[in-house]
Amino acid sequence: MSMVYDELYAMQFPPCPGGTIYIIRAGDTLYSIAARFGTTVSAIMAANPGIDPLNLIIGQPICIPVPGPTPVPCPGFIYTIQPGDTFYLIALRYGTTVDALIRANPGVDPNRLYVGQRICVPVAVPPPVPARTCVLMLSPRIAGSNAGGVLWLRTDQFGTTQILVGGVNLPELPVGQDLYRAIFTWPGGTVSVPMTPVPGQAGVWVGTAVQSLPAVAFTSGTVDVFPGPILGAFLRDCR
Repeated sequence: MSMVYDELYAMQFPPCPGGTIYIIRAGDTLYSIAARFGTTVSAIMAANPGIDPLNLIIGQPICIPVPGPTPVPCPGFIYTIQPGDTFYLIALRYGTTVDALIRANPGVDPNRLYVGQRICVPVAVPPPVPARTCVLMLSPRIAGSNAGGVLWLRTDQFGTTQILVGGVNLPELPVGQDLYRAIFTWPGGTVSVPMTPVPGQAGVWVGTAVQSLPAVAFTSGTVDVFPGPILGAFLRDCR
């Protein structure tokens, strides 16, 4: 259960003989916690002298006066949630499915993942991913255009990629369009990175994002700046 994994992050624990340490998460109330563990608000308050039920703090460890659940063995490896992660992207990265992730993590809400949360990925431990950084020049896709751009990518050891994309000399947007977007496409997937204009710099747009791009994106993927496309390149050329 995620509440078992969360215990690893508590910096200090209240006394809790025979009970369970629980870490407060966003949206928690003493009522919802009591219902989850089959106890009462009064019992939780008695086990935590001085706790303010109207001012629970995310990350705060509290004592639940009931035995905790038996940890479920993970038939794979423990993964720590990174910025931008979703069950879909994690499943795509490690060759599993969203349904398999949900079954391996009872009690984890896939719509409320948070950075630092530990989940079970039910596949063999993957080999470490070497960190890499690359830069790619974006070329005009329209004949006679003097637009240009650059893409910067940095992938860390967790497979999470930081993206910075910029364009210069981009023309005024067509009527009905409000921004440029860098569209990353590969077999079986796509990611859109919104770009915003740089104040005081006509025709200069930039966009940033953190995404989990699969390995196939770096061998068979493309990046194009729309509307247009006005700029583009092959990701395999990123060096």
